Formats: sequence, structure tokens, C-alpha cells
Amino acid sequence: MKFLARPLKRFSREEDGLVMTEFLIMLPLLVWTFMALFIYWDAFRTINQSQKAAYAVSDLVSRQSEVDRPFIGGMEKVMEYLTNGKSVRMRITSIQWDAIAEEYHVIFSESPGGEMPKLTASDVADMADDKIPIMASGDTVVIVETEVAYTPAFDVGITAHTFDNFIVTRPRYYVKVCLIEDPLSCASAI
Repeated sequence: MKFLARPLKRFSREEDGLVMTEFLIMLPLLVWTFMALFIYWDAFRTINQSQKAAYAVSDLVSRQSEVDRPFIGGMEKVMEYLTNGKSVRMRITSIQWDAIAEEYHVIFSESPGGEMPKLTASDVADMADDKIPIMASGDTVVIVETEVAYTPAFDVGITAHTFDNFIVTRPRYYVKVCLIEDPLSCASAI
């Protein structure tokens, strides 16, 4: 055993290659960290883009007095363009508050391609307390709801997700926004 003691002591004092060994141990952690930073940054960028795009679409719709179905389909294309071609679902709804009857009237509710169901007055009433601001009698607002699908490139703890936006905007220059293909609903609004 004495003949092994001296070489083992010499080996324990050797430090050549130690940095390379530490690097090889840390390399997987470094690669995972860079991938995770990229994915987290990409997820927050997608959230930011989808919010800004939804506000842009809401602003465009609020500047109209009348819209038609091709215009609404075009808004979905604008949304897809502004989110770099991500998969988008959208619903645009125009509502009016009647303070005397204490109820919301849906002027129109449309989703390009029928991807999302139309909102009814009861749907709007259910979401009114926490999503729709207090309105004066006869006031109208445009609600733009979007869903942007996000799938991360690598699995680092973020799963595939859908980012939802709910934007409420008053019409800019007109009393209300109407759907040309449904003139009766606009005429029946107070």
C-alpha cells in the first residue's frame, strides 16, 4: 500500500484540468439558463405585443360610425400582423347602457369566422361588475376581446398559453359604432 500512497498524494495536489472540469459541470446549467431567459423574454414580448395590438384595433374600431364584417375580418388580420403572425381569435362588441331599465343593450357582437360566440346582453351583464366601467345612460362602448396563442420554443417551465385581452373604448367621434349588415340593432339602440 505504501507504493500507492505517494502517487495518490501527488494526484490529490494536481490542479491541471480543474477549470475545464468545472466548466463541463456548469455548461448544461448555463445553456438551460440562456434558453430560459430567451423563452421568458419571448413570452413577455408576446404579452406586450398582444396588448398593444388589441389597443390599436380597439382605437381603430372606436373611430368608426359603422363597420361591416369584412372590416372586422381586416381587424383580425391587423392583429395578426402586429403580433408577428401569431394565432389570433377576436370578438368585437358594441354595447349601450340603459340606466332607466338598468340593463345593457348589445348593438352588435361579431367574431371573424365565428371563432368566438356572440355576446348577449346577459353575458355583458355578468362581466359588467369587474370589466366594464360605470357608464351614463345612453353611453356606448366598444369591447375588443382578443386571444393570442403562445407556444414556447423550448420547455423551460412555461407551457403553451393563450394571452387574453379585454379592451373597453368609448367611440371617439360618433355616438355609437354600428354593424352595417345589422341595421335593426343599431336603430333599436336608444
